[in-house]
Amino acid sequence: MSRLFPSLVEVAPLRAVLLREFRDALINRYFQVFSVLSLLGGAAAFVLSEDTHSIAFLILQVSLYFVSLFALLAGASSAQAEREEWQMLFAQPVPRAAYIIGKFIAYLSIFSAVLVLLFLPGLVAGSGAQRIAMLYLQTLLLAAAFLAVGLAAGFLAHDRAQALIAGVSAWLLFLFGFDLVALFAARWDFVQKFPDLWVGLLMLNPLDSFRIEALFALEQIPAEAANKTPLASWWIGHAGLWFSMVAAFWTVALVALAGLRLNRWEE
Repeated sequence: MSRLFPSLVEVAPLRAVLLREFRDALINRYFQVFSVLSLLGGAAAFVLSEDTHSIAFLILQVSLYFVSLFALLAGASSAQAEREEWQMLFAQPVPRAAYIIGKFIAYLSIFSAVLVLLFLPGLVAGSGAQRIAMLYLQTLLLAAAFLAVGLAAGFLAHDRAQALIAGVSAWLLFLFGFDLVALFAARWDFVQKFPDLWVGLLMLNPLDSFRIEALFALEQIPAEAANKTPLASWWIGHAGLWFSMVAAFWTVALVALAGLRLNRWEE
């Protein structure tokens, strides 16, 4: 780990990288589109929803699909943005890992500000400050995980098109692939004898963990529906903690993977 994140305690180089990444993030077209969609989504939740409970449910749908996708696209785009300048950047007295850490911190910070546009209308409408605050924090964790997916795809790919294809494919895998595998696996006699196997598969998916935790928090799924297996029962009883752990795991693992790729880049 010391080789992966060397000398990050050097404040001046890291500050310079952060300022650079903040500037680039503000002109990232995916962020600009996401800002507009967040504002429209928040306004739609306020105007079109019939009651305060449905406002939170509509915001959940926007968070599940749009936040995860645009975080991934922003990360992949950022990683590939200065590929032609990597040789010049790596000649600077700044650890390579600082570029990844800088990108991640800058983009996640701006995401935290942009998400206010999505959640503030629901808060004003009286949807429940605690409920909205929890959903906001969970959405920010989801954004962090998929920002890391985008950065990893961007640094592992050889060009922008390949990075976007890899990133979107990963997003589709998380969105549908885990569920389809679990669905087909559940038909096997062996898996039917051990249902916790496919429950565990779903638990590893940050999108499924986010969706299940949020739906139970919004009381869209009755609690007794989770008492089918011991693992499912435990999952629902600790849904918030589990989602935080899964999001943190994917975030750290993928940022580390991007760091390893960048440290080994010698083209």
